Amino acid sequence: MDVIFCFVIAGNAAVIKYEEKAPKQAFQNGSGALYLKPLVPRAHAHLLKTPPKDMLLSPKFSLSTIHVRLTAKGLLRNLRLPSGLRKSTVIFHTVEKGRQKNPRSLCIQTQTAPDVLSSERALELAQCKTKCENQSRVILHLKQLLSSGNTKSEALTVVIQHLLSEREEALKQHKNLSQELVNLRGELVDASSTCEKLEKARNDLQTAYEGFIQKLNQQHQTDRTELENQLKEFYMVEYKKLRDIYSEEAEKYKTQLQEQLDNLNAAHETTKLEIEASHSEKVELLKKTYETSLSGKEIKKSHEKEKKLLENLLNEKQESLEKQVNNLKSENDALNEKLKSEEQKRISREKANSKNPQVMYLEQELESLKAVLEIKNEKLHQQDMKLMTMERLVDKNTALVDKLKRFQQENEELKARMDKHMTISRQLSIEQAALQESLEKESTVNKRLSMENEELLWKLHNGDLCSLTRSPTSSAIPFQSPRNSGSFSSPSISPR
Repeated sequence: MDVIFCFVIAGNAAVIKYEEKAPKQAFQNGSGALYLKPLVPRAHAHLLKTPPKDMLLSPKFSLSTIHVRLTAKGLLRNLRLPSGLRKSTVIFHTVEKGRQKNPRSLCIQTQTAPDVLSSERALELAQCKTKCENQSRVILHLKQLLSSGNTKSEALTVVIQHLLSEREEALKQHKNLSQELVNLRGELVDASSTCEKLEKARNDLQTAYEGFIQKLNQQHQTDRTELENQLKEFYMVEYKKLRDIYSEEAEKYKTQLQEQLDNLNAAHETTKLEIEASHSEKVELLKKTYETSLSGKEIKKSHEKEKKLLENLLNEKQESLEKQVNNLKSENDALNEKLKSEEQKRISREKANSKNPQVMYLEQELESLKAVLEIKNEKLHQQDMKLMTMERLVDKNTALVDKLKRFQQENEELKARMDKHMTISRQLSIEQAALQESLEKESTVNKRLSMENEELLWKLHNGDLCSLTRSPTSSAIPFQSPRNSGSFSSPSISPR
């Protein structure tokens, strides 16, 4: 069933064709329900006013004429089609504005056509549809071109505005720079004038400075000669004082060091003799104790090894001390040779510089002071070395004393162990004697039992029944002896 709506809104006519597939005759709208009149089946809609072909291509056929507002209470905006209706074609007509039409000229025309339409009408409709589609495509393309042209023109305007603003800024900067150039030129003129003035002042100051420096050099030379003379006199006095002081101190240090060396040697010898005496006594005591002990041989061997090691250590220390003494002697000889060579050099210098007695005297005194200082430094160094060696020897002696104390403690521990072993051996000997006695008793009991068994066997072979009745009474007493022997021997085994 076909339904045709015809509206005239704002000077435009519209025809909308719907086809019905379901038998529903009414549908809901946003404002209310619309009831359609039933038409003859298979009826087709035709246009009230077919627009000419030139109208679509005319200039009046623009976007403003095509755009149709459907504002009649939202009739077509909120139109809800039923499930049986299908939208087929929508055609818009343009009406001249000069004509006056009533707003109530909405008419719904339904015409009943014959059952068979002519083929020409169908072809014309198809051609119109294709033309409309082509024109809509052309319009869309034109819209796109317009939008792109608008965007390009807007971009060009933005670029031109930006360039104009940059040009204005550049002009402002040019003006500012020109003003700065003028100011800088004036400053350059002022600076050049000030530089010339400063150069003149510098030349004047330089001349005054050179004259002042000459005066200062003359004063400095005079002061220098006076100070040299004063220093020479002061040096001579101080040199004599220092020489006397150094000689006294050197003698004091020599006496002190000799006393210390003598005391250390005496103390070392006394400690050595005491250690050797105590060591010999301890060795003899250990020999006596180890000879009586069972494991004395092994302990003797270990003690002899330790003794040999200690003797080797003592020999090595003695050799090292002898080497140190030889080194010190060689150093003394070298120092004496150096002193002799320095004296020869001094004599040769005195002969060469005999023309200037004052200079020679000063040089001799300087050389003698240097030699004395070197000798004292060497002596102090030697004394420090000797003190270091003595400290090392003292440390070694303390280490040896500690070792001896350790050995003494070990010997005491070994003595305690030996005493324990002796007590244990005595206990074992007592237990062995008790065991031997118990074994002898058991052997006697076993002999008695063997004799009784032999008697019983002989009686059994002979068939004496009376002896059988007597034998249990007689054998009851000796059979208790193994129990007693076992009870006696059990405590003796427990110490093992």
